[in-house]
Amino acid sequence: MCGLEKGDGDIIDILENDDPLCHTCRSSLKHVRFRMKFHGYKLYASYVYDDAFAKILVQYKECFDEALKTVFLYPFRWWFMIRFFGYTVCYLPSSKEKIAKRGFHHLEKMFSSLSLRQADLFEKVNDFDQKNRSVEERMRMADNIALKKDCVVPKKVLLVDDTITTGASLLGALRCLKDYDCKIVIYVVSVNHLWLKKPKIFEK
Repeated sequence: MCGLEKGDGDIIDILENDDPLCHTCRSSLKHVRFRMKFHGYKLYASYVYDDAFAKILVQYKECFDEALKTVFLYPFRWWFMIRFFGYTVCYLPSSKEKIAKRGFHHLEKMFSSLSLRQADLFEKVNDFDQKNRSVEERMRMADNIALKKDCVVPKKVLLVDDTITTGASLLGALRCLKDYDCKIVIYVVSVNHLWLKKPKIFEK
C-alpha cells in the first residue's frame, strides 16, 4: 500500500515476513475486538471502518486489486480456525455487474485464504449496488436478498460481509435462513463507528 519493499523501514517486517502488509500499513488499520448480538445472533468484527480501512477496501473492490485479498484476515487466521471450526462461510451477494467488472467475488476471494468450506447461497433479486444509496434505500436491501435455487444450506453457517452499516443485507440473509435448522454466527470484517456505541452483549 505504501510502495516500499517490506523490511526497508521496520525490523518488525523481517520478523513478520508472511504478513502481506508492512508494519506501517498494518498499524494504520484500527483493530477492534467487537462483539454484539444482531437480531439474536452473535456478530463479530475485527476492524473499525474508518478512512484507512475504506482506502484499502476501495482499492480491493473498486480498483479490482485482487492481490489485496489476503490483507484483511491475515492477523486473525488462527482465531478463525479455532472459533469457527466446522462452520461453512456463506458470503452475502455482490452486484452481478460488479463481479463481472472486477472478475471475482471480493468476499469469496477474501475468505478463500482460510481453510473453511464456502457456500454461495445468496443472490440479489434486483441487481443494484448499495454505494451512494440513502439509509432508506439501503434498508430495502433486506427484501432484495434471496436463496439461490436448489442450494444446500449447511448445518453451521458463518454469515460474512465486508462491513456493517445499516445491517439491512445481513437481515435479509437471516430472513432467508429462518426456516432452516442451522446454527448461524455472523462475521463482518469491519464495523461502522455508529455500531461501536452499542453495548456489548456477549464477550466470548
